[in-house]
Amino acid sequence: MEKKFEFSEDVTSDVMFRAYGKNLEELLKNAGLAMFTVMCDIEKIEAKKFVEVKVEGENEEELLYNWLSELLTVHEIKSMFFSDFEIKVERRENGYVARAKAFGEDIKPENVLTVVKAVTYHKFSVKKENDSWVATVVLDI
Repeated sequence: MEKKFEFSEDVTSDVMFRAYGKNLEELLKNAGLAMFTVMCDIEKIEAKKFVEVKVEGENEEELLYNWLSELLTVHEIKSMFFSDFEIKVERRENGYVARAKAFGEDIKPENVLTVVKAVTYHKFSVKKENDSWVATVVLDI
């Protein structure tokens, strides 16, 4: 099985991860899974309901940043943790649009691990390496 994401010790007070994907849909999904792995005991989060999410970006970096930031916002507003995503990314003249369903359930106190305050631009990158995408993300906790 291919690696979805990994955590790095390169930052001290925040959490940094690298997410991987053979395409942008898989990259966004794996980055979302990585972020919620920090926030909750993701193995215990059931896909009981879903929220529709739509984000746009002029390039791959902006798309991923907006995706993770929107997931954080939806998580706060709906009081939900997410454990799976169905994502469709469309290339447009002026960039990308991603439409997704984020599956999860209401927050239960016993599943809370770490509060993520924001996605940062610190060391943030999205690159195509060989035939796959790699993103580096630092979360402010």
